[in-house]
Amino acid sequence: MGDSRRSRRRTLLCTLLIAGGLLIASGCGREADGGKTPADAAGALAGSEPVTLTLFAHGVLRDQDFIDYMQEPVKKKFPNVTIRKVDADKQVTMANLIAAGDIPDFIWIGLTNLQQLTELNVPSGLEPLVSKHKFDLGRLDPQMVKSIRSYTKNGELAYLPFRSYAFGLHYNKSIFDKFGVDYPRNGMTWDEVIELARKVTRTENGVAYRGLNAGTALNRMQSQLSLPYVDPKTDKALVSSDDGWRKLFQTFQDIYGIPGNYPSGSTFGDGAKAFLDTKTLAMFPQLLLLNNLDLAKAASEGFQWGVVSYPTFKDKPGIGPGIFSDGFVIPYGSKHPDQAFEVMAYLLSDEMQKIYSEKGNMSPLVNPDIHKRLYAESPLSKGVDITALLAVRSADPHEKTIYDEKGRVIVTKHLEAYFTGKVDMNTALRMANDEINKAVVEAKAAKQ
Repeated sequence: MGDSRRSRRRTLLCTLLIAGGLLIASGCGREADGGKTPADAAGALAGSEPVTLTLFAHGVLRDQDFIDYMQEPVKKKFPNVTIRKVDADKQVTMANLIAAGDIPDFIWIGLTNLQQLTELNVPSGLEPLVSKHKFDLGRLDPQMVKSIRSYTKNGELAYLPFRSYAFGLHYNKSIFDKFGVDYPRNGMTWDEVIELARKVTRTENGVAYRGLNAGTALNRMQSQLSLPYVDPKTDKALVSSDDGWRKLFQTFQDIYGIPGNYPSGSTFGDGAKAFLDTKTLAMFPQLLLLNNLDLAKAASEGFQWGVVSYPTFKDKPGIGPGIFSDGFVIPYGSKHPDQAFEVMAYLLSDEMQKIYSEKGNMSPLVNPDIHKRLYAESPLSKGVDITALLAVRSADPHEKTIYDEKGRVIVTKHLEAYFTGKVDMNTALRMANDEINKAVVEAKAAKQ
């Protein structure tokens, strides 16, 4: 977004907020310090004055996780602070909250969904608060910081992580045993995993067994290849001109082109159901499921499973998907930005991150002692080589644009049309590229 358009968006935001009866200092001419003086900011939660902070859960945040990971620890540390969670739904959206002038103090969101807020110019830059509260960014994984900055036009820090995610290749031991095929191993490439899938994709006694799913969402492999949808300098689609997209399309075709690996009734992203419900999927590359309730239930009922490191591309050894994370944004108009930041910083303390790590929340910090405790309290982690799983490094981020979410939806549609044989690769790439360009033009026109 150009400076003039950014200015117009901020002006619109201020107008909506003022119309809703809320005067703000941070969004209308100041950074996200709420117009407070340094004296107000330092130790903002240390006083006895009661304060209620509103957390808008733009992404999924289970009630019990909110209570266990945030509400109760913060109340114990800061007795005068109450956190109130508001969940997003069809009626309660960020756009509607802006229009009503009901701005939350901070927002819970997945990093890969951050553009849904940047498109509305919601996230404030956090550097002033980082400096004011002397938060050490060096404690964070540098790749995490690099990825966060890739979501904003000028590389601002608009998000602070709570947890990160690791990936793995989960597999059904019973299917491999049934067909006398060796289990997957750590360090395999996509080519090797695809060849292994050919050996276990077959129909037996009327049951269609699938060898491999490509993942529940396009962005796993797209981020692994650091593929941009749109050129941030020209706002032109890159899908038909970047050879990496051709590699992604071909890999999906190699997976689902295995006879029987995408049987009638299959849908894009149905891997979890096929792996955990019908148990007809041999290999499922996905976020680690070591805390997954469905896997725990299946395991308690006798499901034999295993997990190894996420597949990598031969020309990108040791590189997995990009950074996936849950964390926080402080919006322009937050009534308590300093207090919200102090809460975020406390949840990122070594003390709290060790607790979260043991419960299976991968820490965004670099502290190796915390990572050694990952999944310590998870029964499903028994016998799992966590070190091997974490040896797969996160891919470098591509520079994002506010049109990427539209691009993801469009590419997913044309990718599925390709690997199901409805169109050839060149046609699919060209149609996706043209449709993204059209969507960009329409999005720009809507902002005029």
